[in-house]
Amino acid sequence: MDLRWLFVCTFLLVSLKELKAETPQQWIDIANAELQRALNNERIVKRPKNVVLFLGDGMGVATLTAARIYKGQMGGANGEETSLTFEKFPNLGLSKTYNDNAQIPDSAGTATAYLCGQKAALGVIGVNSNATFGDCASATGNHITSILEWAQQAGKVTGIVTTTTITHATPAAAYAHTPSRDWESYVEGTDEDRKMCKDIARQLVEDLPGQNIRVIFGGGRQGFVPNNETDPAFGSRGARKDGRNLLRLKGLDVSNTDFVLGLFGPSHLAYDLLRERDGPKQPTLKEMTTKAIDILQKDPNGFFLLVEGGKIDHAHHAGQARLALHDTVAFDAAIEAAVAMLPADDTLFVVTADHSHTIGMGGYPSRGNGILKGPEGVRAKDGLPYLTLSYANGPGASQSGSRRDLTDSKTEENEFLQEALVPLSVETHGGEDVAIYAKGPFAHLFHTLHEQHYIAVAMDYAACYRSNTPDHCRSPAPTSSGNDTREATTAASRATSFSAAATLIIVACFCLAMLK
Repeated sequence: MDLRWLFVCTFLLVSLKELKAETPQQWIDIANAELQRALNNERIVKRPKNVVLFLGDGMGVATLTAARIYKGQMGGANGEETSLTFEKFPNLGLSKTYNDNAQIPDSAGTATAYLCGQKAALGVIGVNSNATFGDCASATGNHITSILEWAQQAGKVTGIVTTTTITHATPAAAYAHTPSRDWESYVEGTDEDRKMCKDIARQLVEDLPGQNIRVIFGGGRQGFVPNNETDPAFGSRGARKDGRNLLRLKGLDVSNTDFVLGLFGPSHLAYDLLRERDGPKQPTLKEMTTKAIDILQKDPNGFFLLVEGGKIDHAHHAGQARLALHDTVAFDAAIEAAVAMLPADDTLFVVTADHSHTIGMGGYPSRGNGILKGPEGVRAKDGLPYLTLSYANGPGASQSGSRRDLTDSKTEENEFLQEALVPLSVETHGGEDVAIYAKGPFAHLFHTLHEQHYIAVAMDYAACYRSNTPDHCRSPAPTSSGNDTREATTAASRATSFSAAATLIIVACFCLAMLK
């Protein structure tokens, strides 16, 4: 065996990893496919039968970029060329996420904005900006309704799907009114406060529009069971301090036997990557979403559905980037399934986030480098390696003033704690704009930088829930076929993969022949 050929083959195989798989012509073909998709995109100006709002909690732009790379690398690709399903939607805008009284928002005030059409204060749900956080009296007379309620009043059936508790900030803003997002199962304060204000779980079961929600899937059973009772489904105690068993109350309501309330965990559901480990077995977001659509689409009048990927946010707060990216990919799978189930010209799909997080991407890793790793062979000025993904603050920061040595760390482990700069027990939200993706009738209304509360107003205008004044609400408009050129892009990707595979085979065969 000639050692010179061994050196050449080793060099070729290592270099191949660094080569971009696309040829110059393939880059041209990819750009032309995108151009054709843009040229073929036509506005669909008609009232949508269905509206589906997908909310990725904490799903900022950096999360999207990292998640698409992670998704591609899960399938053996470089990752950078991959797209999430909704990133191919034809219309795109940005949302300004600040709360009425806060530069960087929380999920309660933002949910009130994009579901109720008004900016609100940090921590409040379903009340306007006159209400003060934690002040029960301030909420009186300041309740505002949500698009879910507008849809019900227009004769639509409605549903909520979430991976958090169903009384958490995002789903609660669809049906509840409270000056504190923390009052999921109990109103903290005086007896007078508890007379004036109901906890969120009670509002869901006892009040409108909660009573009329056709499908509810998520977690949070303990918020409906007294703290002196054991939930037979999970063997855990409830959280309610008022002695009420709202699940039993719900079961006694014969008029609602056609409605489905599925609570698949005592609190929030498990991270998608850890569902098997953290049993008992829970449904995926995709499974809950498709089942909800199966039920809702039986109604001939159409529906409004809110779907939240809530664990993206929880993973970021914990500084665990892999869990956040994996839940983003699971969120994307639910969207892909929903799009496949519903007619493109009859359903308005909107995908957005409530806020961002402080995660960022940095350094100069080579293309295809593992998104959960760092640039290979590169050290910082302190002599230590660093990662592509890190947080501006959070539990991954060093308390000693010097960084952790990650030399032997398994950075791709499920619950690896990502590096952070400022030491905090919990990572915070980020304040930058988030993306809005839209597809279907009136998707073109999302086209620029918008105030976040515009989202509810635009969906309402398209669906004619509160008004029949616009022309499309009084008479049907012609639909557009909206030809999709995803096949062209897919073909280019196939050619890219084939080219890379063919090159690898040629080099391998050449090396084998020389080494004999």
